[in-house]
Amino acid sequence: MITYTIYDSTTGQITGSLTASTAEMIQANLANKSYIEGDINPHMYYISNGAPVEMPARPATSLGTRVRFDWNTKTWTVDNSAVPALMRAQRNKLLKDTVDKVNAVWYTNLSPDQQQEFRTYRTALLDVPQQSGFPTNITWPTKPAWL
Repeated sequence: MITYTIYDSTTGQITGSLTASTAEMIQANLANKSYIEGDINPHMYYISNGAPVEMPARPATSLGTRVRFDWNTKTWTVDNSAVPALMRAQRNKLLKDTVDKVNAVWYTNLSPDQQQEFRTYRTALLDVPQQSGFPTNITWPTKPAWL
C-alpha cells in the first residue's frame, strides 16, 4: 500500500489523499492530478515545488477574531468583523445586569453619591462603542462595588 497526497498545483493547497495497492489503481485515481508520495497533514503543510512546506504559525486571536490561510500569499489573514457585535453583546449584558436591579424605590434609597456613581457607570457602558479603541481595545468601566 502506498499513500499519495493530492494538491492544487497552483496554490499548493492539499486537497486529499489516496492509498492504493496497485499501479493501475494509482494511475486511474491520480490521472490529471498533482500529487506526491506520502500522507501530508493538510492543516500543517502546503506543497511547493513538489515538496511539503510547513505553514507559518497561526496568529494568536482574541474572542470573535477569525483567521484563514491565504493560499496565494501563504500567510494568515485576520478578520475582526465579528468583534464589534461580540463587544456590544458584552456591553448589553452589563447594562442588563444594572437594569435588572433598578426600580424607583431602590434608586431613591441610594445616597446621592451612589446615584451619581450608578449614572456614571451606565453612561460609561453606553459610551463603550464610541471609545477610540473600539472594538479591539476597550477600557471597560469599573462597576461600583456596592452594585
